[in-house]
Amino acid sequence: MIRYRHHIVLRAEELSEALDRLAERLLPMLGSEEVTAIPILGGAVFFAADLVRRLPAGLVMDFIRIQTYGDATSPQREAKPDWLPNPANVTGKHVLLLDDILDTGRTMTAARKFLLEQMGAAKVTVVVLIDKPARRAVPITADDFAVQFEEDQFLVGFGLDYRGRFRNLPFLAALETDLDGLPKRLESSQTVL
Repeated sequence: MIRYRHHIVLRAEELSEALDRLAERLLPMLGSEEVTAIPILGGAVFFAADLVRRLPAGLVMDFIRIQTYGDATSPQREAKPDWLPNPANVTGKHVLLLDDILDTGRTMTAARKFLLEQMGAAKVTVVVLIDKPARRAVPITADDFAVQFEEDQFLVGFGLDYRGRFRNLPFLAALETDLDGLPKRLESSQTVL
């Protein structure tokens, strides 16, 4: 297995504490209305699972998939949905749209617009694990987030991946990248990831 140079940015305990604080802030926003939590597949599944367990029972959960990255470290294609939630879970409902990271904003903008305009959501609240405004390419802001990073690092873990790997790490790590933005491989004697 290929290993990469990295450093840990947030330990599992720190992520758990950030999710506790986020859930506390979301409770008043959710109110008594029917809410559907919709994570963007696949990275948001880890974040969504941990977050919704901290929210009141009775949330409906469905999914949307919008792929833009493929195997690259930056978006490679137009953001458009290719896996849709059940319309009954969206039309006229308050949707809690969840993603692992808000960086360029293209994926989230496409998902939000699609849920409102094509599927008839009454309201879409954007909530992310990581807000990374330094990479924003379109004008969108999260309604709330667990953590914010000003520095532009290539993050993996807790749903974030590099070529499908490292999503299952219980912490966030930053991969060191070369001048082309690709992760640097480790020598065999170095600490591994």
